[in-house]
Amino acid sequence: MNINSISSISFKGYVPVRYMAKNPKNDKYVPVIKNDNIRKCQSFVVRNLNGTAKNMRNDDFVNFYRAHDKDYRENPVVHSIYDENLPIVYMVTGNDTEVIKEYAKPVGIAKAESIDKIGHSKSFESQVASKNFFRNVKLFLLKRCRRLKSPQSGKDLSLIVYFNPQYTKSGNLKGFEFADAEFIESESTKRYLI
Repeated sequence: MNINSISSISFKGYVPVRYMAKNPKNDKYVPVIKNDNIRKCQSFVVRNLNGTAKNMRNDDFVNFYRAHDKDYRENPVVHSIYDENLPIVYMVTGNDTEVIKEYAKPVGIAKAESIDKIGHSKSFESQVASKNFFRNVKLFLLKRCRRLKSPQSGKDLSLIVYFNPQYTKSGNLKGFEFADAEFIESESTKRYLI
């Protein structure tokens, strides 16, 4: 586990997460950019941190994360926010997850009403509720939720998680196996939020 030189990190609500996968041709890590693969990687992170992982439980990753996130230690819950246009996932932790849950309630209600009335969840009302959800969450991240920063430099941090791809005998990608994680200083992502 790479517990890099940054110490005394405490989350202030959210952090962008980027995923890297080892290229089998040259053993170098490259960014994961396909949405389906990002979701597979994020599933590992969220299920481990929320304690719902069964066969892919990785205590090293959970302990690494817990050691650096005071909010998560007090309230061990994380939520994912996917950027619609970029291969970036924002992870909200601790008590700020309650705000995200409140923003999501109208989406669930609209989808349930849509299923009852027309048999599927793709109604105009559910689409409007979803757009309002993403708009409200982005504004929350931008204006009220605080970004994780390095205590040494004050620069924004991102979480980078490394995976090794796993293939079936026929050569198809079946998933990813956790390899390592680290926090790095990064450019501000606020310009991506709106």
